[in-house]
Amino acid sequence: MTREQIGVFTALTTEEPYPGISRQSFNTEKTTVTRYSFAPGAAFPLHRHPQEQITLIESGDVKWIAGGREGELSAGAYFVVPPDLEHSIQAGADGATILAIVVPGRESADAYETVKR
Repeated sequence: MTREQIGVFTALTTEEPYPGISRQSFNTEKTTVTRYSFAPGAAFPLHRHPQEQITLIESGDVKWIAGGREGELSAGAYFVVPPDLEHSIQAGADGATILAIVVPGRESADAYETVKR
């Protein structure tokens, strides 16, 4: 059995994977947890990975695309993307903050494949 982990997102290293998007991330033995903050209109590109992803909308509004479907979600909503399904997300006019929980965990926060169209 491993020890518990206790931390604060704001104490984690902040990265900028794409313009207008910042993230803080940590891994557990079985999960990757990442908080993304989106500037208004910022978008995470279409991508896929072999893990399931649970996305919780903490603040703002987002437009999502997954498997050729699309929709809009507001704070308090969530969506689940199964493994290997192409998906992306874009913040609304006021920006957004989301929490992405990826199971099983990834080698790194960048361990995904972007999809070129």
